[in-house]
Amino acid sequence: MIGTSKLAKSFGARTLFEGVSLQLNPGCRYGLVGANGSGKTTFMKMLAGDEPVTDGAVNIPAKARMSVLRQD
Repeated sequence: MIGTSKLAKSFGARTLFEGVSLQLNPGCRYGLVGANGSGKTTFMKMLAGDEPVTDGAVNIPAKARMSVLRQD
């Protein structure tokens, strides 16, 4: 299971999101929707480890496998 705990991301004075805690369970499917510029891609980059978090933590178990299809 992949999880986040009190995850936050800011760019300077602009806060995209804060306090995001969730758990993604094996075998389930999830969708991430939101307006342009709301931080969807940034959130996914943080889960993948490609973008540093401002605060909080991303937890991915050692035995978990995560794949990313990067957008062009």
